[in-house]
Amino acid sequence: MSLCGCAAGGAEVTGAPAGIPANYVVDAVGVELAIPESDDTSIASVYAVAVPFIVALELADRVVAVNYKSQFWADNVEGLREAGSVGRGIVDIELLAEYDPDVLVHRSNDPRTMDAVAALGIPVMSIRAENYEEIISTLDLMGRYFHVEPRAEEVKGWMDGKFDKISKNVENIPDEIRFSAVVMGGELGVVAGGDMLQSWMLEKAGAHSLTRDIAGSGDPDGGIPTAWTNIGVESLFEMNPDVIFCTSSTVLDYTVEEILTSSAWSEVEAVKTGRVELIPAKWDSWDIPGISCVLGAMWMQNRMYPEYLPNVELEAEIDDYYTFMFGRIFDKDYLGYDLGA
Repeated sequence: MSLCGCAAGGAEVTGAPAGIPANYVVDAVGVELAIPESDDTSIASVYAVAVPFIVALELADRVVAVNYKSQFWADNVEGLREAGSVGRGIVDIELLAEYDPDVLVHRSNDPRTMDAVAALGIPVMSIRAENYEEIISTLDLMGRYFHVEPRAEEVKGWMDGKFDKISKNVENIPDEIRFSAVVMGGELGVVAGGDMLQSWMLEKAGAHSLTRDIAGSGDPDGGIPTAWTNIGVESLFEMNPDVIFCTSSTVLDYTVEEILTSSAWSEVEAVKTGRVELIPAKWDSWDIPGISCVLGAMWMQNRMYPEYLPNVELEAEIDDYYTFMFGRIFDKDYLGYDLGA
C-alpha cells in the first residue's frame, strides 16, 4: 500500500486504474462512474462515514443533503449547516428525488438502495473505509470524481507524515515493554478484528493486537465483513489484554467505570492496572473510519507510551488536525477529551 502522493506542483497525481477510461472512476463495489465534466457536482448522503471525507476534501459547499453522527459537524462546517436531509442511514427515496443531487455517496453494502436510487437516474458512488487502505482509496476515488485531486493528495500526504511519526516512535519502543491490547465495540465481548481499522491502529501505535487473526463475519446483504465481531467476554478474559480501548464510534451498552469496578473483570490485566479507556472524542470520534484515525492512533500511543509521545506533543497534534480539517482549533472540554496530568 502506497501512502505517497504529492499535491499540485509536486509528483504525479493518481490516475485511472489500468484498463479504465481516463474519464471514469471505479467505486468500492466495482461500478464504473463517469467523471462529471463540472467541478461543482452536488452531493447527497445518508452515510455518516462520508462526512469526514467530504470535509477533508473541502466539498461541503456542494452538499445539498447529508447525515452526520453529531451536531459538531453542522456547527463547524458552513456547507453542512445549510444542508438538508434525505434520511439517516436509510435513504428516503421521495426526498432524494426532490433534492435531485448529481450523486449519492453511500455505503457499499446496500445494493437495494443503490438499485432504487439508480432507477431515479441519480448515480451512486459506493465507498468503504473499514481499513486504512480503503481510506486512501476513498480519497483517491472522491478526489478524481469531484475534481479535487490536489487536495486528496494533500490529505494523503498529511496522513502519511503523521503515521511516519507514529512509526518512528514505535521503532524506539523496546519490544519487552510493548503492551497487548484490544479495541472493544459497543457491547461487552465485541471486538475489532484484524480486518478492521481499529486493530490496525493498535499495531501502528505500538501494541500487539490480540485480535489480529480474528476476521469479521460476512454481512448478510453484501457479503462484506461486519465492523465488529462478538467473541464473548470469556474469550476476552482468556486473552487477558494489558490494555482495553473502548470505541467512541458507536453507543456503548456499558461504561468504562463498570468494567473497572466489576468483580467479573477483576482478574483481567487491563483492569488490574486501570488501563481501560474510552477513545475520544465526544463529538468527533477518533476511531471512526476516516482522517481522524490519525488522532486515534496517536492517542493510543500516548496512553500506552507517554514517554514516547508526551501530552504536550499530542495536544499540538490535536490542534494541527483540527486546523487542517476545520481551519481552527477547539477547546479540549468542547471536544470531550482529557489527557490527565
